[in-house]
Amino acid sequence: MLHDRAMGRLDWLLRMPTEVEHAYERDYGPDRITHLRQSILIGLIVYNIYNLTSYALMADIQPITVAMRLLVLSPGSLIIFWLVPRMSLAWRERMLLVGMLGASLLPLWLFSISQSPYAAYTLGELPLVLLFGNMLLVLRFRYALTFTGVTCAAALLVVYTKPGLDPHLIFPVTVQIVSGLFFTLYGNWHTERQRARGYLAQYDAESRADEAERAGNMLRDMSRTDMLTGIANRRHLDELLPELLAGHEDLVLLMVDVDHFKAYNDAYGHPEGDVCLTRIATTLDEFAERHQGFAARYGGEEFTLVLPGEVKTGGAFLADRLVRAVRSLSLPHPSRPDGLSHITVSVGYAGTGHSRDVKALIEQADRALYEAKRAGRNLARAG
Repeated sequence: MLHDRAMGRLDWLLRMPTEVEHAYERDYGPDRITHLRQSILIGLIVYNIYNLTSYALMADIQPITVAMRLLVLSPGSLIIFWLVPRMSLAWRERMLLVGMLGASLLPLWLFSISQSPYAAYTLGELPLVLLFGNMLLVLRFRYALTFTGVTCAAALLVVYTKPGLDPHLIFPVTVQIVSGLFFTLYGNWHTERQRARGYLAQYDAESRADEAERAGNMLRDMSRTDMLTGIANRRHLDELLPELLAGHEDLVLLMVDVDHFKAYNDAYGHPEGDVCLTRIATTLDEFAERHQGFAARYGGEEFTLVLPGEVKTGGAFLADRLVRAVRSLSLPHPSRPDGLSHITVSVGYAGTGHSRDVKALIEQADRALYEAKRAGRNLARAG
């Protein structure tokens, strides 16, 4: 099923979608560059061995053949060798096509100008050049198609127009050229097809895995987020607090309760109460973020903040600032029984200097919160 889907995303030139081509280059580009450079060096050595055969087969132009191979093709190949890791994906493959066309057309040109009766035997180099480009370098299929087509057309043109070529050789040479080029092109197509289909299947599988991971993360985040206020919920707090307390950093835990919130709901209704809680939650979350801490809705109108710091030196400062931050919102609450006209909070806090046990720390801060409420609310008390 993966391969069927992958095959549907390849065009007839075996080109993958642009984003997949770039992903393939990212994953396998370095390996291809290494392979190409090794192949170029091997091909260059073998190609120059044919200087020895030209002495026997094209003795009349032997100096020219040696000069073209050693002074043109060899330096050109070394330039390509140097440029391969320094060029973009598209230009690298185009450069390989140009290099291979030079390697295939040069022997044809030498054959066309040679008057040696043995020159026709040099056509045996042609399938080897095609084999090197299509199967060893593995030109991308669209470039292999161009390379093979141009080489085939040039070879047939030379064979059919070369003066003095034995007419009895023309047909068998044509068959050899066409069949040899076809087989190397077919081999390239098969190899490239398998490469592209395999990577597309891998890419699709990885994409679905990424999508599943993102969906899982989203569900996990939703399960850790309070649906009303948008900040962390009790579950997230229960998961995170043991990890924080397991460390060595001093922490201050603050339990926060909205003063006389039942009276607010009775007067304005639950929808307005929800809006009020959301405003307070946002303020607490921003406060925690400014102090590199964490805020969560503990339940109902209660919230919990965990902030870095020592309770003796910074606990009172943080708790008092938190009380003032909510008071400064100036959210109206005329139904309060204590004469105040705005929303306020009471805060109880405790620090890890007393205990790093989760339950003990929460209970200590909770007792401090109730002391703050008994003391008149709109203030903070230490546990």
